[in-house]
Amino acid sequence: MNNKKLILQIREICHSPQPENKREFFQYLKEQEMMNRRPRVMSHGEFLACQLFYIGKWIWMLAGSLLLFIIWISYRHPGNYPFALTPLLALGILLETSRSYRWKMAEFEHAARFSLRSVILARLFLLGTVNTTGLLIVILIVRPCFSCSLLRVFLYMMVPYLTASWLGSVYERMHRMDQGLGSIMICILSSAFFAAAPAFFSWLYEERLTVFWAAALVLMACSLAGNLREWVRNMEVPVWN
Repeated sequence: MNNKKLILQIREICHSPQPENKREFFQYLKEQEMMNRRPRVMSHGEFLACQLFYIGKWIWMLAGSLLLFIIWISYRHPGNYPFALTPLLALGILLETSRSYRWKMAEFEHAARFSLRSVILARLFLLGTVNTTGLLIVILIVRPCFSCSLLRVFLYMMVPYLTASWLGSVYERMHRMDQGLGSIMICILSSAFFAAAPAFFSWLYEERLTVFWAAALVLMACSLAGNLREWVRNMEVPVWN
């Protein structure tokens, strides 16, 4: 059956009700001078502020609590544990950016005033900027707790964070209708891996391998950017129609 026959059959079976008070409705719009009124143009700042308040409060609470916990554990146990906690920061970003698909809202956002791509990019920008800024502040605060340089502390915290973000974004792009359990497991396993790494690969944290960590940082950042680009490009495809 081709599409034309299907559309004709749907029209025969499903009759739309006739609109009531149609004339009164248009008369009301005319009186209110709303016939040719266009939506007010929203600036980029207003759009970001709108998305900022749309992000769940528990996401911000999770990030804030985790950053405070990293500071606390750095002063109590200045070992590798603070470095291994940063992958958990990516959890809130991954769960929030896939909420539209997880709650079946993607089709509505495709038809809304702003495209789904703009909405997701705005949330990614806000969450990524706030989390990264908070992590940089934490690095400056906990630096005296470690014997290594500020650059090494920065690399040891940022590489696990970007690794979990990259792996989680790949999973979310391929399984965007999932309930988020995969992203949770990826962040937890990433944290466990970097917590156990010194016991098996203690040589990785030697000063002579700082260049290796810097290369890993660049590689993870580029991989994350490339995957996000592919993810955003797929959002241009209609969800069902």
